[in-house]
Amino acid sequence: MAALWNFAVMLCYAVPTFKKCIKGVEAGMPGYSIPKNELFIHDDSTLGQLKELTADYKHRLTAYLWLSSFSFFEAFVSGAIQELIEFHGGTKKFIASTDAVAGQAVTKTHSREVVKSRSRLSGKFAPHKTEEFKKHTRVLEQAGYRFPSELLASYGVRMLVSKAHELRAVDIPALLSEGLHFQFTADDLKRYDRYRKVRNNIAHGMATAHSLKDAFDVRKNLGRLASQIDEHIVANFFVVETFRL
Repeated sequence: MAALWNFAVMLCYAVPTFKKCIKGVEAGMPGYSIPKNELFIHDDSTLGQLKELTADYKHRLTAYLWLSSFSFFEAFVSGAIQELIEFHGGTKKFIASTDAVAGQAVTKTHSREVVKSRSRLSGKFAPHKTEEFKKHTRVLEQAGYRFPSELLASYGVRMLVSKAHELRAVDIPALLSEGLHFQFTADDLKRYDRYRKVRNNIAHGMATAHSLKDAFDVRKNLGRLASQIDEHIVANFFVVETFRL
């Protein structure tokens, strides 16, 4: 990512210098000429065409940097999810292991005490039963009983895998917040949605009125967000579960 911005900085030096060359050639000033094109040796652009290309380079550079910064972020999130799945053995093994945990839980033979506590928690909760429900919940916890939310984990893994293969930018916030429990700030969500909409407009050929500073803010804010997401995922989801009971 830094290399891209270094290239952008270089362009911001190069284009004004090139524009100066064009003016010098137009004015017939000695010592001024159009530099040789090292890559497109057969290009036959006229002086007028080259001048036109340099006219609005800042807005076009802004658009390209905006697109690139957003694409880098999308690729980061997609790559992080894929890496998470691979860490847990790949798609098939990850799903199979969560299925196995749930399968063992629902077929396990429980003690009479656990069965009794489970039955007490099957009724409708009422505030005056709070202490009773707490007591029976502790019994199940101490016995290693798998609660409904844990039994649904295998479905959650399946949804994660399915999203990872066809992840859309519009789905990224929900996947991270609802699936991986990353806590976005309200400002981060607003900024992300705005960045995404501008990216879509640029990709559909619409001109942008945003500045290079705006594009830099996209890079800065999405880079910060990516760092926070990475830290969160590594701390909470890159944990080996092979030897769970």
